[in-house]
Amino acid sequence: MPATRQRGWILKTIVLEATLMLFEENTPKNKDQRSIYTKVIFITSWGIVACCIGWMLLAYYLNEPLIALLTGPALLGTIFATIFTAYGMPLLGRTVWSAGGIVAVTLASFTIHEAANPELMYLVLLGGPFLTFAVGRENLQLTIVVAATAISLMAVLLLGNDFFGAPWVGKETAEKYLATGLLFMVFILIAVEMAAFGILAHTNQVKMEASSTQARLASRAKTDFLAAMSHEIRTPMNGVVGMVEILENSKLTTEQSRIVETIRDSSTALLSIIENILDMSRIEAGKLELKLQKTEVLSVFEKSADTLRHFAEAHHVTLLMNYDPDLPKYMSCDSGRLRQIILNLLSNAIKFSKRPPEDPKGQVILTVGFSDKDDLKVEVSDDGIGIGEEFLSSLFDPFEQSAEVRRHEFGGSGLGLAIVSQLIEKLNGSIGVQSQRGQGTTFTVHLPIIDREGQIRCPDLRNKTIAYLKNSDDGVHYFQKPIEKCGGHFKAFDTPADLIAAAQIRNDNVVYIVPFACDDWQNDKASPVFNSRNFPDETKTIFLSPAPHHLAERSEREHIFLPSAPILNSAFSKALERAFNLKAPKPNVDNSEKDEFLANKSDDVGPRILAAEDNDINRVVLESQLAQLGYTPVIVEDGAKAYEAWKLDDFDLILTDCQMPIVDGFELTRKIRDDEEKDGQGRIPIIAITANAVRGEGERCLLAGMDAYMTKPTTLAALKVTLGQHYKKAGHTSTEQSEARFKTE
Repeated sequence: MPATRQRGWILKTIVLEATLMLFEENTPKNKDQRSIYTKVIFITSWGIVACCIGWMLLAYYLNEPLIALLTGPALLGTIFATIFTAYGMPLLGRTVWSAGGIVAVTLASFTIHEAANPELMYLVLLGGPFLTFAVGRENLQLTIVVAATAISLMAVLLLGNDFFGAPWVGKETAEKYLATGLLFMVFILIAVEMAAFGILAHTNQVKMEASSTQARLASRAKTDFLAAMSHEIRTPMNGVVGMVEILENSKLTTEQSRIVETIRDSSTALLSIIENILDMSRIEAGKLELKLQKTEVLSVFEKSADTLRHFAEAHHVTLLMNYDPDLPKYMSCDSGRLRQIILNLLSNAIKFSKRPPEDPKGQVILTVGFSDKDDLKVEVSDDGIGIGEEFLSSLFDPFEQSAEVRRHEFGGSGLGLAIVSQLIEKLNGSIGVQSQRGQGTTFTVHLPIIDREGQIRCPDLRNKTIAYLKNSDDGVHYFQKPIEKCGGHFKAFDTPADLIAAAQIRNDNVVYIVPFACDDWQNDKASPVFNSRNFPDETKTIFLSPAPHHLAERSEREHIFLPSAPILNSAFSKALERAFNLKAPKPNVDNSEKDEFLANKSDDVGPRILAAEDNDINRVVLESQLAQLGYTPVIVEDGAKAYEAWKLDDFDLILTDCQMPIVDGFELTRKIRDDEEKDGQGRIPIIAITANAVRGEGERCLLAGMDAYMTKPTTLAALKVTLGQHYKKAGHTSTEQSEARFKTE
């Protein structure tokens, strides 16, 4: 292509692009801006037209047609700008409006004698571009107009108004008429511009207030929706979780226990999703509050890992836990939020490390220790699918999931890590991630240690030896440092034969730790130790297995059995103490935790509890739970019947749902408190059971006169603690309360 044609083609392209830019249609996001600038054009146009008419009248009076001619560019520019703007081409209209003003002022400066001070009109031009173009969105147009105005002013100042010859309007006319007129015109136009600025500011303020109101209403609507959703889901979930707990505390076969565990895990997963949605809502609204309290550090991590033990087994993943024995026993922290962080990171790691049964197991390691800055350092490492580098930057954004997660259909809402990140930030900590696709991921959390106190529980192992049958280097790493920290001696054996040989010499100061890789000891490499009749009866042994109950049932002798993954410091310390104290180990893993609820039951009639619950299933669940805890429940279906029952009978406590037909829990409480105050009765404890988990529900319960509140689904453990606390606080005054009521009726 010849150079001339090429230059012509480039020029045509530039002109075409500029034309398209000027005549572009307004996108929806620009419509509000268009209406604002339309108002500005119309308002300033009236001012300019008024000034032009004034100059024309003056020109007619002075018989100076040149003065009228000079108003032409400004008047024509204003008219065309108004037309273009009115017909939906605001960018072209604003450009013509600015160009007309610059041309008019430049011509006036070169054709009117300097005695009239025509340069004052540039003050009007200075504010024009900022009125007509949006800063930020239209920076190019704004820059061009400001630059053109500056060039025009510099040309007038440098060249002088007589550069093209003697001015058309002479000195006498300029001094006598135009100087005052120009000054007055500049004053009027600047006043108009200020008015336009004021209108712009007011319009933006109104829109901001409207947007703020709309956002508040939307936030309130979302909060109300979440509260309703939470209530509607928690109500039936209370029946599911409650019945599962009742089943777990009954005598079940192995298969039945497995089914119940599956139901429990599914219920927990659903509740976790609900909590994540509510937490994200609280975070977005800035209403997430922390409850700092004295927290047993290692216990939080142990309980979190233990909670996910079955989840890891179901995914064929080995969950390991390492800790620094120098950790403080206590620190100030929000234990609930810390547990939420750990559970989320661990469950993700397990989920993404899932293996099929025929493949080698995946592995997730939880490590708790110190950072270089003496902060609490928590690492969660897995050997799962990993995360691509392109996704790491958005990993902590809400609802974000990597392509690997979507492709493998791991599920999830994409909220977990976003919430974790926000919680850690609230705790003044930090979180980082290292990952490689196909090779696993490591999350590292740093949290400040506040108000450290005490040391981790450590059994006295002085002059004691713990012998370990190696099955991996992980076991050596886990046992050696804590044992030596407690004053013990650690010794590792490579084969079962070596360990058996060492055990032939009786030594009460030696405990042997034998890990099993599977729940079938006959096919395990450690079976000679487990089954050998030549193994001394007095030998102290601790067996580690994925299925300690199963092994205990098939054992030929009594041993101590612990779950092998994760091995918890608390359980291991108790096992060592039992072994070295020569206590006969029980053949089964301790079931005291499961039996503690049943221990409350007796043949005697327990404390009487009045419970109001409108849901049929939840009434059955609550009645079973209270009976299992040793209480005598009286269940009614609404607040009105609860009020009548309280007036006619004698109760030690009242449990009430908050939302019920006829009379709800709040009105029931107010009625009872009014009667107590009027009749001088003692105060009966009233505890709310609410399905609303949103912020403010607890405060509402307390303001209504209730003594405590519990969130559905209610567990046996939570019921036991809450009811026990308030029954003790109330003392044995129920009979006196009953007599006082009967006297007033």
